[in-house]
Amino acid sequence: MKMNHAILACLPCLLAASLLAQPQIVGVGGPCNSSTLNGTYSLTLSGRDVSSAVSFSNVVQGVGTATFDGQSKATFTLTDNTNAASGQALTWSGTYSLQANCTGVLNITTGNSASFTLGSYDGGVDFFIDGQDGTYSYLGGGNTQPTQTCAVSTLNGTYSFSGNGFAVSSGSITGVNQISGLMVFNGTGGVTTTWVLSVAGSSTTNTTSGTYSVATGCTASANITDPSGNAYTLGLTITGVNGGTLLGTNFAFNSSSPKLIFSGNGRTL
Repeated sequence: MKMNHAILACLPCLLAASLLAQPQIVGVGGPCNSSTLNGTYSLTLSGRDVSSAVSFSNVVQGVGTATFDGQSKATFTLTDNTNAASGQALTWSGTYSLQANCTGVLNITTGNSASFTLGSYDGGVDFFIDGQDGTYSYLGGGNTQPTQTCAVSTLNGTYSFSGNGFAVSSGSITGVNQISGLMVFNGTGGVTTTWVLSVAGSSTTNTTSGTYSVATGCTASANITDPSGNAYTLGLTITGVNGGTLLGTNFAFNSSSPKLIFSGNGRTL
């Protein structure tokens, strides 16, 4: 059976009309551009070494802030923990762009050389990135920082938290871990924690106590110790809800000790 020549002639027109009829994929809140990301955001960033092997020997977990200027420039301020070193302060900067569909690119050129896919959603309240710098393959993201100035009293009350990470020994990865529990901040600089840590199928319950401080930029740090004398250093970035208000304050964190690194998120009970 031969198809009608008139129909064949019109096929390109029909296909074009069909494509034009497809809805444009845009982020929640409408089409995006570079101004969609504007201001300071929390930032968590984790990575593993770039390797074709299933096993890996290097990992990184970072927490901090990402600042987008609403035009084309971005700056990351991070505290990184790796299996070899902890508490590394880093500043990366570069350029970014967003398309109407709320995806784009981010290229870091100062402090590191890295390329990321960038995406925004919830009307510019949240963003995500994934990419690599030749050493690590990264995944991360964050949301808008609180609009108010933070203080020690900003962290006040009981927070549930959970996270995951790695067991380490002399700079080598010896296993993975999952952690969950409660952090209690007294609003004046004291903190206690109770957590359950699972490593290689074995779970232990631990308690710690120590002190914390909060910077005006809504980042914080804590130094805690368990009854056995094991010390942990925590880096935190306070995050808001409802577009940046402090009501129901949450936080992202990472932690390091000679035997463990882990990162995650906490929220008020």
